[in-house]
Amino acid sequence: MKMNNNISLKRLYHIDASSINMLQRLASVNGTKRTKIEAFSAYVWKIMINTIDQSKYKKCKMGWLVDGRERMSGSEKSMSNYIGNVLSLAFGSAKIQELKEGSLSNISEIVHDAISKVSNEEHFLDLIDWIEFHRPGLMLAKAVLGQDDGPVLVVSSGQRFPVSEVDLGFGSPLLGTVYTSIERVGVGYMNQRKSGKGDGSWTVSAILWPELVDALKNDPIFQPMTASHLQL
Repeated sequence: MKMNNNISLKRLYHIDASSINMLQRLASVNGTKRTKIEAFSAYVWKIMINTIDQSKYKKCKMGWLVDGRERMSGSEKSMSNYIGNVLSLAFGSAKIQELKEGSLSNISEIVHDAISKVSNEEHFLDLIDWIEFHRPGLMLAKAVLGQDDGPVLVVSSGQRFPVSEVDLGFGSPLLGTVYTSIERVGVGYMNQRKSGKGDGSWTVSAILWPELVDALKNDPIFQPMTASHLQL
């Protein structure tokens, strides 16, 4: 099955806590507070639209992995150390012109609405019922297979993974990252989590297409990970 996108470049970024907080402030207006993930996603979405062929595509899509455990249990602490088999993928789509002209708060509202459609108990119960009825086996979204109409970026969070609390007998790690042996995927992917520094900064692992990598090279918020970020 041929993929539409040339998505194969793996990168590792550092984002300062001050930048994350700034994005959240810009995304939160009129008494509505957006999450850091919503603000971060809105910021990345605006960068993303400048890296695709706008003569070919009029809309742009972003996705989010949503953990269903706390949505189904009603408790944030329920099996909080587990993640992986109660996940759903939310997608948001918007016109490129709308994303170009929209403020960070406008775009974060689109993000919030898309995630809200799946971040509830009813959605996950319906999903479980559907899977039980159809027994589809291995099933992937068209976007994940690279068969969607244009490039797609999926954002996920590893905030619950306690990087700084892990101790393998030689002290706490300074860096926790995502590893995959997959050489090429059908969607761009970003995973963010707390850095091992414990100061509120983020580590972001990414698998991206070349144009998006180039756009992030000149971005003031996405800093390529270096030894100095790890205080080495």
